[in-house]
Formats: sequence, C-alpha cells, structure tokens
Amino acid sequence: MTTKQTDETIERACYLPLWDEATEEFHNAWMKYRTTDPYFVRLEIEDWPSPVVAPRMVLLEGMGALAECLSQPDSTALRVEPSSDGRHVLLGITQGDLLLAVFRTPADMLAKQLTKIYELVPDGEEMAHIDWNAVIAHLLGP
Repeated sequence: MTTKQTDETIERACYLPLWDEATEEFHNAWMKYRTTDPYFVRLEIEDWPSPVVAPRMVLLEGMGALAECLSQPDSTALRVEPSSDGRHVLLGITQGDLLLAVFRTPADMLAKQLTKIYELVPDGEEMAHIDWNAVIAHLLGP
C-alpha cells in the first residue's frame, strides 16, 4: 500500500492480485482511493481498458453478500460477492446487464485495505472531504 498526501488530499493505493475466473489467468490490480472523492474507489486492472469506478460501500457490503452498483449501458460497474469457500471475494465487471469478467481476490487482503480506507474517511464523514470547488468547476466546465 502506498499513501501520498498533497495539501488536503490523501491518496491511498493498494495492490490486489486478481485471478480471472474464466481463464484462470493472473492479473495485477491497484485499488486507488482519494479522500477528495470519498465515496468511490478506482480499480485499475492490468490489461483492462479503463479503471472501474465503484462506490466503496459496494466493496464493503460485497464482503458478506452480493452487492452491486448500476451503470449506464456504455459504462462499466462492479458486482461484488463472497466466494463459496469464503476465502475469496468475486469482483464482477459489468456493462449494463452484460457481465464482462469475474475476478477473484483474497478476502482478507481486500478487507484489510477497506479498513484502512474507512479509517481515512469514516462512514458518515464523506461530505466534509469533498472538494466542492472541483465539483462545481467540473459541472460548469466545457
């Protein structure tokens, strides 16, 4: 895990090993979290075209039961659930109703990283960490 701090922003990135359930191929992945975007994590998967952005709550809830976020038909989203053996978590990458891939990662490793993320910004304190100037600039931008 790496942690970087600039001004009021803390970025935490952690490594996650992923195994493709269909091909049994190994992929390196990084889960990135920024305190100025406190509700979301970004999952960057080696050889995957773009990061998958999902609410951190979906990852947390998916440790114990099926949890997912909905996406627009042209955007990717995440479906998370514990594996049948309990030692892994399954991360399903979706696009609309289409399941693009399912990866598994060690449950204990993901739980440890989620704990650290929630220590940075506890549940219920997210609004105080949002960079509202950046949000407004994005909304008013070209």
